Amino acid sequence: MRVIHYFSPMSGFAYLGFAELCALASRHGAELDHRPVDIARVFAAVDTIAPARQSPARLAWRRTDMTRWAQRRALPLNPAPRCWPVDASLAACAIIAAQSLKAEAAPFIGALLAAVWAHDENIASDSVIAAHAQACGLHAAKILAGAASPEVRAIYEGNTDAAIAQGVIGSPTMRLGEENFFGQDRLDFLEAELARINPA
Repeated sequence: MRVIHYFSPMSGFAYLGFAELCALASRHGAELDHRPVDIARVFAAVDTIAPARQSPARLAWRRTDMTRWAQRRALPLNPAPRCWPVDASLAACAIIAAQSLKAEAAPFIGALLAAVWAHDENIASDSVIAAHAQACGLHAAKILAGAASPEVRAIYEGNTDAAIAQGVIGSPTMRLGEENFFGQDRLDFLEAELARINPA
C-alpha cells in the first residue's frame, strides 16, 4: 500500500500530523511517498485564501486549534512563528534533492517542519537548510546544489501539478488509491481505510 503525502514544508498542520502519519504508516506496513508542493499554487487552483491572509478571527482560531492539537500530540509549538509564512520552495526542493540522493527523507522533513513551528527558524535560508541536512546525516552541500537544479525544480512543479489534478486542496493531504484525506485531523479516517484494505 502506498500513501502519497502532499504537503508544504511551512505547513503548521503538516507539522502537527507528520509524526503520527509516519507512525500509522508503519503500523499498517504502508509506504509513504512524500511530495512537497507549491501550496500557493494549490490554494490558487481551489480559490483558497492563504491562512496568513485570512481574517484576524480565522487566524486566531487557527492558532487556538493548532495549540490544542500540539498539546494532544505532545509537540512543542509556537503558534505565531516569526518566520511564517516564507517562500518554502528552497525547503521543498531540498527535500526532493534528498530523495533524489536516495536518502531517507522523513527525518529531514520532520526537522524542517519543526524548524518553523518549534524553533522559529527561517527555512528560506540556505544556512538553516544546511544545518538541518547535516544534523540528519545528509551531505549539506549536495542537498543545496540539488535544490538549485532544474531537475529538482521540475519534480517540485510536477508534484504540484499532480496535486492540483488529483483534487488536493491544502496541506497535508494524504492520497490512498483514488481517495484524498485532507488534514492532519483526518488521519483516523486514513488509518481506518488502511486497516480495511489490509486487516491484521
